[in-house]
Order: sequence, then structure tokens, then C-alpha cells
Amino acid sequence: MNFRQDFDKRQVQRLKSLDYQEHQIGQSIIVFDEHALIEQQFPRIVLLSTCEPGEEAGIEAIREAFYALFFRTTRLSFGDAGHFVGTKPELQEALATFRDYGCIPVLLSPAQSVSLDAYLSYCLRTQTINVVSVDDRPDLGEHHDLCGEDNWLTHLVAYTPNHLFSYSLIGYQTYLSNPEHLDVLQNFHFDLFRLGELRKDFEMAEPLLRNADLFSFDLSAVRVSDAASSFRTGPNGLYAEEACQLCRYAGISNQTSLAVFSGWNALGVDAHTASLIAQMIWVFADGVASRVADGKIGNPGDYLIYKVSTAQVDDELVFYKNNRNGRWWMNVPSHTKSHGKPTRYHLVPCNYGDYQQALKGEIPETWWNTYQKLS
Repeated sequence: MNFRQDFDKRQVQRLKSLDYQEHQIGQSIIVFDEHALIEQQFPRIVLLSTCEPGEEAGIEAIREAFYALFFRTTRLSFGDAGHFVGTKPELQEALATFRDYGCIPVLLSPAQSVSLDAYLSYCLRTQTINVVSVDDRPDLGEHHDLCGEDNWLTHLVAYTPNHLFSYSLIGYQTYLSNPEHLDVLQNFHFDLFRLGELRKDFEMAEPLLRNADLFSFDLSAVRVSDAASSFRTGPNGLYAEEACQLCRYAGISNQTSLAVFSGWNALGVDAHTASLIAQMIWVFADGVASRVADGKIGNPGDYLIYKVSTAQVDDELVFYKNNRNGRWWMNVPSHTKSHGKPTRYHLVPCNYGDYQQALKGEIPETWWNTYQKLS
């Protein structure tokens, strides 16, 4: 990664030259470059952006709105690497390198197809990862050489060697989604939550986001009245407050290590939409600042353990409730067995509703999906 050749700092330098009040992000955010590395300044959140030439204005408007927000700097450190102008492989390596430094990159781009580059940055480190995207539809268009807005997910799922363990789609709208595409995702035992289901119980999204390594948010999932500059505008979608809540769930996850914000009109972003995206990033960062260690699973001092017997599976369903933060987890057995019993288990985030469902003799859908993926 070459900060001088791969990153254009002009937006950052212009914004840093403005006057800011105490506690505004623009006052404390550092220019993350080779000098920061020499001084071993590794901010927790690192902002960077990428787009096609001529599309920079919208990103600058988002940056300006974000810099103007207030944040207690003692809780979290911010850095801005600037605008990335290198090649896609170089972007993938840069994202992986930021994580190597212990930073959480926040990538801005009008095109959600950069989520594929974000995924490939994990593949460079041969990591098995979980991806969660917030979108109004599954982007499973025809697989061809060019990766775009309608088929980036196709490229991600088809990529070999495959490092994807799970994918979750949150907030999709059925009438905008090709049913064959939904069937494909369901056949992979991925988790799909349409907007209507999410509205019934918004907290059902938290376990999925708690399990995410990569969090990708397409602004098209937000209704047009709250995000007029989204790439695909529609009358229905997430409210601004709901979009921010999902970002907070991703931020407080101890696992999320990269966030992508995308899906606005490449020709520009109005002030209202720029403010919304900036606040979504702020809420994500505030979630990171509020992270609480989960402790050691199974440790009686950290967890309460609940065991439920059901007629549908041979083994007990084992649930864990964290004494520190109230989060729930459950064990899913692999198919490796010794003397008729599983020898390995996969720990899956869940919620109290899953435990209640098990008490009724029903197997939670997340348990089944994970069990099938492990088979």
C-alpha cells in the first residue's frame, strides 16, 4: 500500500483546513498516511473512498457532513486515508492491511459493487467470513465478466476458492426481488429478512449483524423521502432511524471489521442524503465505541446456560446468555460424531425469541440453516 500513489488527499486536506469546534470529528480526525504509520497512530475507524472519475463530489459532501458531527474523541479515534485511486487488487490489499493494523475500514463508494472488493480483501488473508448486506433486493444478476450493481453478489458467491460461510440479506422488498434469486439464496441456506418481517421484530436483525465480518449497506434500501439521492429510489424502504439502528447493531458487534456504505447517485448527493449517510457512519462508530467483550463462552461466571430437549433432534439445544450484555448464543453440532454424539459445535448468535421457540418444541430457523451449512 502506497499512500502517496494510491490515495488522493485533496478532499481530506481541504476539510481539515476548515475551523471546527471542540469535539467535532473534523478537529480530531487524523490524516492516515505514511507519517501516521511512522508515529504508530492506528485509529480505530479509518475512512476511505473510491469511485469512478467525476463522481467525487458526492463523497466530498458526505465527508464534510461527517466531519461536522460531534463525537467524544476519548471514546474512539478516527483517521481518514483519503480517496483511493489505485487498482482493484491494490484496494483489496489496502483494506486487508488496514485490518492488519487493527483498524476498522469504512469504505465509501456510490457503487455497491465495491463490496466484492471488500470480500476479496478477506480472501487475501484466507479468512472464512460472514457477509451481511442491507439492500432492497438481492443483486444476483447474470454472471458475466463485468461486476456491477445488479450482479456483484453473483460474483461473490461464485468466487473460487470460496471463503464465504454465511450471507444475510436484510430489508429486501419482495416485489422488487426476482423470486428465482431468492430461491438461490435459500438453497444456500442463507438468511433472508424482508422489510415487512423486520418491522414486526426489528431486534431479529441483531444476531445476524453480530455475526458479520463484512457489513455492506446499500442506500437503496432506504425510502426515497429519507434518501432522495439513492441510486434506486422507491417510495417504500427503511426509515432513516431504522437504517441507523442497523448500523449500530453492526458497530457493537465484536466481529465486524469492515463496513461499506454505497448506493447513491454517482452524479451527486443532496445535503439531506449526505447528512443521513454521515449519521449512519457516526452511529456505526458509536457502536464500535460501545463494544463489550463477550467473555468466554460456557464460563459460568460470564454466561447462564440453558438446555432444551426437542423431539426433532437427538441432542439437546444448548443456549448461552451473556451476563455482561444480555446477548444470546446457541450451539449447532457438526456432523462429526463419536459414539453417536457430536464432537464439534459451531456457536451461533441468536436472541431470546429463538430460546422461546425452542421451549415450544420448534427448531429456530437460524439453527437449521447453520446445521445445513455445516453438513
